[in-house]
Amino acid sequence: MTDYCIHGFDRQICASCRRCAHGLLEARCATCNPKTARQATLMLASEADRPSEEHRGYEISYVAGERSWYIRADADAPRSQQSYRSAFRARRAIDEMLDAPDPVVGGKKGKKKA
Repeated sequence: MTDYCIHGFDRQICASCRRCAHGLLEARCATCNPKTARQATLMLASEADRPSEEHRGYEISYVAGERSWYIRADADAPRSQQSYRSAFRARRAIDEMLDAPDPVVGGKKGKKKA
């Protein structure tokens, strides 16, 4: 059973409710959140690889050199052309893609001439 936060997301996904390694809310942790642009640049430069994850049968992978997330249908498929700024946005794109209604294929609708 997934534990949802007050915002309706999984607690590990929600940016407001996620806890860092120090046991604090990640948004409020002074160690995890850089306060200056220099600290942010250093944090991004020393960023470790992030593990790939699976969502509804799709693989979400992080490309460190581009600082972007990509999706693909399976291990043999090429990665998507579209990149995402976060794993959360990649999951939302997968949900939208899978939950979208199928397009209607049919002829023209119009008035018949008598």
